[in-house]
Amino acid sequence: MSEVKVEIKKFNRRNNFDLWSAKMKALITTQGLARALEGKAKFLETMQDPEKDELMERAMSIILLNLSDEVLIEVAEEKNVVAL
Repeated sequence: MSEVKVEIKKFNRRNNFDLWSAKMKALITTQGLARALEGKAKFLETMQDPEKDELMERAMSIILLNLSDEVLIEVAEEKNVVAL
């Protein structure tokens, strides 16, 4: 299986948020992390909390890495991927 490099312009408030958001959702889905966008309560009951936490952290990292510095500074303390 080959990896596909995806390049998404960082959200900086001057670009279209809805378009950026759709691209981010697609990227997070391709990484197998879409459930993280629905919140921890939506994960399978069979999943252990550490595994849920890891998926949430991975999704959060993808989002944070795709924000401009000016936006990142405002949301860096956010601990909830759904709120982010």
